[in-house]
Amino acid sequence: MTAPDYAWQNGRLVRWDECVVHARSQGAFWGANVFEGVRAYADDGAMRAFRLDDHLARLRRSMKSLHMEIAHSDAELKRACLDLVRANDLTVDTHLCVVAYFDQGPNFDPLAYTTSTGVHITALPMPRSPKHEVGAAASIASWRRISDDSMPPRIKTGANYHNSRLAQHEAVRNGYDTTLLLNQRGTVAEAPGACVVMVRDGVLVTPPGTSGVLEGITVDTVARLAEERLGLSLHRREIDRTELYVADEVFLCGTLAELLPITSVDRTPVGSGRRGPITALLQNHYDDVARGRSDHPEWSTLVPARQEVSA
Repeated sequence: MTAPDYAWQNGRLVRWDECVVHARSQGAFWGANVFEGVRAYADDGAMRAFRLDDHLARLRRSMKSLHMEIAHSDAELKRACLDLVRANDLTVDTHLCVVAYFDQGPNFDPLAYTTSTGVHITALPMPRSPKHEVGAAASIASWRRISDDSMPPRIKTGANYHNSRLAQHEAVRNGYDTTLLLNQRGTVAEAPGACVVMVRDGVLVTPPGTSGVLEGITVDTVARLAEERLGLSLHRREIDRTELYVADEVFLCGTLAELLPITSVDRTPVGSGRRGPITALLQNHYDDVARGRSDHPEWSTLVPARQEVSA
Protein backbone atom coordinates (compact mmCIF):
# COMPACT_ATOMS: atom_id res chain seq x y z
CA MET A 1 0.00 0.00 0.00
CA THR A 2 1.31 3.44 -0.91
CA ALA A 3 1.33 5.88 1.98
CA PRO A 4 -1.10 8.79 1.69
CA ASP A 5 0.23 12.34 1.40
CA TYR A 6 -1.06 13.65 4.71
CA ALA A 7 -1.76 12.86 8.35
CA TRP A 8 -3.05 15.24 11.03
CA GLN A 9 -1.23 15.99 14.25
CA ASN A 10 -1.77 18.51 17.03
CA GLY A 11 -3.92 20.92 15.09
CA ARG A 12 -2.65 20.78 11.52
CA LEU A 13 -2.24 18.64 8.45
CA VAL A 14 1.31 17.32 8.18
CA ARG A 15 3.14 15.21 5.64
CA TRP A 16 2.76 11.49 6.35
CA ASP A 17 6.44 11.04 7.30
CA GLU A 18 6.27 14.02 9.64
CA CYS A 19 3.53 12.51 11.81
CA VAL A 20 5.83 11.19 14.54
CA VAL A 21 5.75 10.53 18.28
CA HIS A 22 9.00 10.23 20.21
CA ALA A 23 10.05 6.71 21.15
CA ARG A 24 10.28 7.80 24.81
CA SER A 25 6.77 9.21 24.90
CA GLN A 26 4.45 7.38 27.26
CA GLY A 27 2.06 6.73 24.40
CA ALA A 28 4.69 4.93 22.36
CA PHE A 29 6.72 3.32 25.17
CA TRP A 30 3.96 1.94 27.39
CA GLY A 31 0.91 2.24 25.17
CA ALA A 32 -0.46 5.12 27.26
CA ASN A 33 -2.90 6.26 24.62
CA VAL A 34 -6.58 6.03 23.76
CA PHE A 35 -7.92 5.71 20.27
CA GLU A 36 -10.89 5.23 17.99
CA GLY A 37 -11.20 3.62 14.57
CA VAL A 38 -13.74 5.27 12.26
CA ARG A 39 -14.96 4.13 8.86
CA ALA A 40 -15.64 6.51 5.99
CA TYR A 41 -17.70 4.98 3.20
CA ALA A 42 -17.81 5.80 -0.50
CA ASP A 43 -21.14 5.94 -2.32
CA ASP A 44 -22.13 7.63 -5.57
CA GLY A 45 -19.13 9.95 -5.58
CA ALA A 46 -19.55 11.03 -1.94
CA MET A 47 -17.61 10.07 1.19
CA ARG A 48 -19.41 9.76 4.52
CA ALA A 49 -17.92 9.10 7.95
CA PHE A 50 -20.07 6.66 9.92
CA ARG A 51 -21.07 7.45 13.51
CA LEU A 52 -18.14 9.83 13.87
CA ASP A 53 -19.77 11.77 16.73
CA ASP A 54 -20.32 8.55 18.68
CA HIS A 55 -16.71 7.48 18.22
CA LEU A 56 -15.45 10.84 19.45
CA ALA A 57 -17.77 10.62 22.46
CA ARG A 58 -16.33 7.20 23.32
CA LEU A 59 -12.82 8.62 22.90
CA ARG A 60 -13.70 11.24 25.52
CA ARG A 61 -14.91 8.54 27.90
CA SER A 62 -11.62 6.68 27.48
CA MET A 63 -9.68 9.91 28.11
CA LYS A 64 -11.73 10.58 31.25
CA SER A 65 -10.86 7.15 32.60
CA LEU A 66 -7.13 7.88 32.13
CA HIS A 67 -7.41 11.47 33.43
CA MET A 68 -6.18 12.70 30.06
CA GLU A 69 -6.90 16.15 28.71
CA ILE A 70 -6.09 17.33 25.19
CA ALA A 71 -6.03 20.75 23.56
CA HIS A 72 -8.70 20.00 20.94
CA SER A 73 -12.49 19.92 21.11
CA ASP A 74 -14.64 17.23 19.55
CA ALA A 75 -15.63 19.73 16.86
CA GLU A 76 -11.95 20.26 15.98
CA LEU A 77 -11.28 16.53 15.85
CA LYS A 78 -14.36 15.96 13.70
CA ARG A 79 -13.27 18.61 11.24
CA ALA A 80 -9.74 17.18 11.24
CA CYS A 81 -11.05 13.73 10.24
CA LEU A 82 -13.07 15.16 7.37
CA ASP A 83 -10.23 17.44 6.22
CA LEU A 84 -7.82 14.53 6.21
CA VAL A 85 -10.02 12.30 4.05
CA ARG A 86 -10.43 15.04 1.49
CA ALA A 87 -6.79 16.25 1.61
CA ASN A 88 -5.69 12.72 0.68
CA ASP A 89 -8.28 12.54 -2.13
CA LEU A 90 -9.69 9.34 -0.65
CA THR A 91 -12.66 8.18 -2.71
CA VAL A 92 -12.87 4.55 -1.57
CA ASP A 93 -13.82 2.97 1.75
CA THR A 94 -11.40 4.33 4.33
CA HIS A 95 -10.37 3.63 7.92
CA LEU A 96 -9.34 6.51 10.18
CA CYS A 97 -7.49 6.17 13.48
CA VAL A 98 -7.81 8.99 16.00
CA VAL A 99 -5.20 8.62 18.75
CA ALA A 100 -4.78 10.77 21.86
CA TYR A 101 -1.56 10.05 23.74
CA PHE A 102 0.55 11.02 26.72
CA ASP A 103 3.83 12.53 25.58
CA GLN A 104 7.20 12.51 27.36
CA GLY A 105 6.91 12.75 31.14
CA PRO A 106 9.30 14.28 33.68
CA ASN A 107 12.78 12.77 33.37
CA PHE A 108 11.39 10.71 30.47
CA ASP A 109 9.84 8.33 33.00
CA PRO A 110 7.06 6.31 31.26
CA LEU A 111 5.19 6.00 34.57
CA ALA A 112 5.47 9.62 35.71
CA TYR A 113 2.41 11.85 35.96
CA THR A 114 2.25 14.27 33.05
CA THR A 115 -0.23 16.64 31.46
CA SER A 116 1.74 16.67 28.20
CA THR A 117 -0.49 15.14 25.55
CA GLY A 118 -0.98 15.08 21.80
CA VAL A 119 -3.30 13.78 19.10
CA HIS A 120 -2.63 12.25 15.71
CA ILE A 121 -5.06 11.08 13.03
CA THR A 122 -4.28 8.88 10.05
CA ALA A 123 -6.52 7.62 7.23
CA LEU A 124 -5.93 4.71 4.88
CA PRO A 125 -7.96 3.01 2.14
CA MET A 126 -9.54 -0.05 3.72
CA PRO A 127 -11.73 -2.44 1.70
CA ARG A 128 -13.93 -4.81 3.64
CA SER A 129 -12.71 -8.26 4.58
CA PRO A 130 -12.63 -10.91 1.83
CA LYS A 131 -14.40 -13.10 4.41
CA HIS A 132 -17.45 -10.80 4.38
CA GLU A 133 -19.59 -13.35 2.52
CA VAL A 134 -17.76 -16.67 2.87
CA GLY A 135 -17.16 -16.31 6.61
CA ALA A 136 -14.19 -16.87 8.90
CA ALA A 137 -12.97 -19.82 10.96
CA ALA A 138 -12.51 -19.03 14.66
CA SER A 139 -10.88 -20.78 17.58
CA ILE A 140 -11.38 -20.32 21.30
CA ALA A 141 -8.22 -18.65 22.55
CA SER A 142 -6.13 -20.15 25.31
CA TRP A 143 -5.57 -16.57 26.51
CA ARG A 144 -8.25 -15.13 28.80
CA ARG A 145 -9.68 -11.66 28.28
CA ILE A 146 -8.38 -8.86 30.50
CA SER A 147 -10.87 -7.69 33.11
CA ASP A 148 -12.22 -4.45 34.53
CA ASP A 149 -10.28 -4.85 37.79
CA SER A 150 -6.92 -5.06 35.99
CA MET A 151 -6.93 -3.46 32.52
CA PRO A 152 -10.51 -2.38 31.77
CA PRO A 153 -11.54 -3.32 28.21
CA ARG A 154 -14.10 -0.48 28.35
CA ILE A 155 -11.14 1.90 27.93
CA LYS A 156 -10.01 1.73 24.31
CA THR A 157 -6.29 2.05 24.98
CA GLY A 158 -3.36 0.72 23.00
CA ALA A 159 -1.94 -1.15 26.01
CA ASN A 160 -5.03 -3.39 26.16
CA TYR A 161 -4.42 -4.73 22.68
CA HIS A 162 -1.41 -6.78 23.71
CA ASN A 163 -4.02 -9.23 25.01
CA SER A 164 -5.72 -9.21 21.60
CA ARG A 165 -2.43 -9.60 19.76
CA LEU A 166 -1.41 -12.67 21.76
CA ALA A 167 -4.76 -14.34 21.05
CA GLN A 168 -4.90 -13.43 17.36
CA HIS A 169 -1.35 -14.57 16.61
CA GLU A 170 -1.98 -17.86 18.41
CA ALA A 171 -5.05 -18.42 16.22
CA VAL A 172 -3.22 -17.65 12.97
CA ARG A 173 -0.34 -19.96 13.91
CA ASN A 174 -2.91 -22.71 14.50
CA GLY A 175 -4.57 -22.24 11.11
CA TYR A 176 -7.60 -20.11 12.04
CA ASP A 177 -8.68 -16.72 10.70
CA THR A 178 -9.49 -15.26 14.09
CA THR A 179 -10.29 -16.22 17.66
CA LEU A 180 -12.76 -15.63 20.48
CA LEU A 181 -11.60 -14.86 24.01
CA LEU A 182 -13.30 -16.05 27.17
CA ASN A 183 -13.35 -13.85 30.25
CA GLN A 184 -12.20 -14.75 33.75
CA ARG A 185 -15.57 -16.43 34.41
CA GLY A 186 -15.14 -18.67 31.38
CA THR A 187 -17.91 -17.11 29.29
CA VAL A 188 -17.51 -15.44 25.90
CA ALA A 189 -16.07 -11.93 25.87
CA GLU A 190 -15.07 -10.76 22.38
CA ALA A 191 -12.77 -11.28 19.42
CA PRO A 192 -9.38 -9.51 19.30
CA GLY A 193 -10.84 -6.43 17.62
CA ALA A 194 -14.60 -6.96 17.46
CA CYS A 195 -17.67 -7.87 19.48
CA VAL A 196 -19.50 -11.20 19.17
CA VAL A 197 -23.17 -11.73 18.32
CA MET A 198 -24.85 -15.14 18.37
CA VAL A 199 -28.14 -16.11 16.73
CA ARG A 200 -29.85 -18.98 18.50
CA ASP A 201 -33.45 -20.06 17.83
CA GLY A 202 -34.06 -16.75 16.05
CA VAL A 203 -32.82 -14.66 19.00
CA LEU A 204 -29.82 -12.31 18.82
CA VAL A 205 -27.50 -12.47 21.84
CA THR A 206 -24.31 -10.58 22.72
CA PRO A 207 -22.26 -10.50 25.95
CA PRO A 208 -23.09 -7.57 28.26
CA GLY A 209 -20.73 -4.68 28.94
CA THR A 210 -19.68 -6.37 32.19
CA SER A 211 -18.23 -9.38 30.35
CA GLY A 212 -14.84 -7.86 29.54
CA VAL A 213 -15.88 -6.22 26.29
CA LEU A 214 -15.56 -2.86 24.63
CA GLU A 215 -18.99 -1.27 24.54
CA GLY A 216 -19.42 -1.51 20.79
CA ILE A 217 -20.81 1.18 18.53
CA THR A 218 -21.32 -1.38 15.76
CA VAL A 219 -23.18 -3.66 18.19
CA ASP A 220 -25.45 -0.73 19.00
CA THR A 221 -26.02 -0.19 15.28
CA VAL A 222 -26.89 -3.86 14.83
CA ALA A 223 -29.32 -3.73 17.74
CA ARG A 224 -31.13 -0.75 16.24
CA LEU A 225 -31.26 -2.22 12.74
CA ALA A 226 -32.39 -5.64 13.95
CA GLU A 227 -35.28 -4.07 15.86
CA GLU A 228 -36.32 -1.63 13.14
CA ARG A 229 -35.83 -3.77 10.03
CA LEU A 230 -36.27 -7.36 11.21
CA GLY A 231 -38.39 -7.00 14.35
CA LEU A 232 -35.70 -8.78 16.39
CA SER A 233 -34.35 -7.73 19.77
CA LEU A 234 -30.71 -8.02 20.76
CA HIS A 235 -30.37 -9.61 24.20
CA ARG A 236 -27.33 -8.93 26.37
CA ARG A 237 -26.39 -11.90 28.53
CA GLU A 238 -23.50 -14.25 29.22
CA ILE A 239 -22.73 -16.77 26.46
CA ASP A 240 -21.19 -20.16 27.22
CA ARG A 241 -18.50 -21.58 24.96
CA THR A 242 -20.60 -24.57 23.94
CA GLU A 243 -23.48 -22.33 22.92
CA LEU A 244 -21.33 -21.20 20.02
CA TYR A 245 -21.07 -24.80 18.80
CA VAL A 246 -24.85 -25.21 18.68
CA ALA A 247 -25.75 -21.69 17.56
CA ASP A 248 -27.59 -21.09 14.31
CA GLU A 249 -25.32 -18.17 13.37
CA VAL A 250 -22.40 -16.26 14.84
CA PHE A 251 -20.92 -13.03 13.57
CA LEU A 252 -18.42 -10.43 14.69
CA CYS A 253 -19.17 -6.74 14.58
CA GLY A 254 -16.80 -3.82 14.79
CA THR A 255 -15.81 -0.74 12.84
CA LEU A 256 -13.05 -2.52 10.95
CA ALA A 257 -14.68 -5.96 10.82
CA GLU A 258 -18.15 -4.54 10.03
CA LEU A 259 -20.41 -7.64 10.25
CA LEU A 260 -18.20 -10.69 9.71
CA PRO A 261 -19.77 -14.19 9.68
CA ILE A 262 -18.10 -16.87 11.79
CA THR A 263 -18.77 -20.15 10.04
CA SER A 264 -16.90 -22.48 12.40
CA VAL A 265 -15.63 -22.46 15.98
CA ASP A 266 -12.87 -24.88 16.96
CA ARG A 267 -13.44 -26.55 13.56
CA THR A 268 -17.08 -27.22 14.48
CA PRO A 269 -19.43 -25.76 11.83
CA VAL A 270 -21.73 -23.01 13.04
CA GLY A 271 -25.22 -23.85 11.74
CA SER A 272 -24.84 -24.94 8.11
CA GLY A 273 -21.20 -23.86 8.06
CA ARG A 274 -22.10 -20.95 5.80
CA ARG A 275 -23.14 -17.34 6.34
CA GLY A 276 -26.58 -17.37 7.90
CA PRO A 277 -29.68 -15.57 6.58
CA ILE A 278 -30.03 -13.14 9.50
CA THR A 279 -26.36 -12.19 9.23
CA ALA A 280 -26.75 -11.56 5.50
CA LEU A 281 -29.83 -9.38 5.99
CA LEU A 282 -28.14 -7.34 8.70
CA GLN A 283 -25.04 -6.91 6.51
CA ASN A 284 -27.21 -5.43 3.75
CA HIS A 285 -29.04 -3.10 6.13
CA TYR A 286 -25.75 -2.04 7.71
CA ASP A 287 -24.23 -1.27 4.32
CA ASP A 288 -27.23 0.87 3.35
CA VAL A 289 -27.18 2.94 6.51
CA ALA A 290 -23.37 3.28 6.58
CA ARG A 291 -23.39 4.66 3.02
CA GLY A 292 -26.20 7.09 3.78
CA ARG A 293 -28.74 5.30 1.57
CA SER A 294 -31.42 4.78 4.22
CA ASP A 295 -32.61 6.03 7.62
CA HIS A 296 -30.48 7.51 10.41
CA PRO A 297 -28.91 10.50 8.68
CA GLU A 298 -27.58 11.49 12.11
CA TRP A 299 -25.09 8.62 11.82
CA SER A 300 -23.65 9.79 8.50
CA THR A 301 -21.31 12.81 8.19
CA LEU A 302 -20.64 14.01 4.66
CA VAL A 303 -17.00 14.76 3.85
CA PRO A 304 -16.83 18.31 2.41
CA ALA A 305 -15.76 19.15 -1.11
CA ARG A 306 -12.08 19.78 -1.69
CA GLN A 307 -12.37 23.57 -1.84
CA GLU A 308 -13.86 23.54 1.68
CA VAL A 309 -10.85 21.77 3.21
CA SER A 310 -8.86 23.95 5.59
CA ALA A 311 -5.14 24.25 4.81
